[in-house]
Amino acid sequence: MSRKLPLAEDETSRTACARILVRAGVDEKTGEVLSQAVLAERIGWCVDLVAGMVGALIGEH
Repeated sequence: MSRKLPLAEDETSRTACARILVRAGVDEKTGEVLSQAVLAERIGWCVDLVAGMVGALIGEH
């Protein structure tokens, strides 16, 4: 038995999100606590990376 809800008419997919609050980060190599500015920069880099991967995947299909 599948727990997935059936898609509605003309619906091709669904997206789920989970909101989180990021207050601190630690560099894994050095153990250094990251400033909020550095943490925001790294999160932005990750978002850009995932967006590029999704764009490439959609372009292939």
